[in-house]
Amino acid sequence: MSFFLGQPARNLLDAPLLVPDGVEGLGRALWLYVRFLTLTNSRGLIIRKRDQLAQDLHVSEERIDAWLGRLSDTKLVEIQAPAPFLVIKLGMWSDSTPEASDSQASAYSYTGKLLHTKLKDSYRHEAETKDHSAKEDLLREILDTLGESDASSFEKAVELYSPQVIRAALQRVRRAQGIRKSRTALFRHLLPLIARESANES
Repeated sequence: MSFFLGQPARNLLDAPLLVPDGVEGLGRALWLYVRFLTLTNSRGLIIRKRDQLAQDLHVSEERIDAWLGRLSDTKLVEIQAPAPFLVIKLGMWSDSTPEASDSQASAYSYTGKLLHTKLKDSYRHEAETKDHSAKEDLLREILDTLGESDASSFEKAVELYSPQVIRAALQRVRRAQGIRKSRTALFRHLLPLIARESANES
């Protein structure tokens, strides 16, 4: 069976080879880059805590800091929010790639299917969705916290998740330090995590 690797993926894999001194200069930091490739979302972002990366690669957090410094210095990645809750953008990511052209609704597609089957208690009840005023208030809170202006891009989240889950995610976003451009990405990342936590506690 043949396997075709698309051009965007090829570009990302080729990127370390274009760095001066290449593999020699990056050394074992390449493993962190590989891990970022496996974690990236459809917008080329990686949102993960430093201690989790250390556990993933079985190294110390200090080693993660050193490797991240090498990757950042060579422009392979851009640090958009500092540790401990890292938000990383892949340097060679192109926003024009097919993966990045998905609709806003698709950001929730997999999560929606999963939660519809396993996390029903974390959803908004059908009766709640009829309360237009409450929905508008929640959307306004989302927009104000994330610094966004398009409410329609968050309507799917309001339908899928309970107000408790959404407000818990917003609270964590407010506590995160140094995040500007990626508040929305962090919010979307947190929603399924908090929903699972809520389901496990119930």
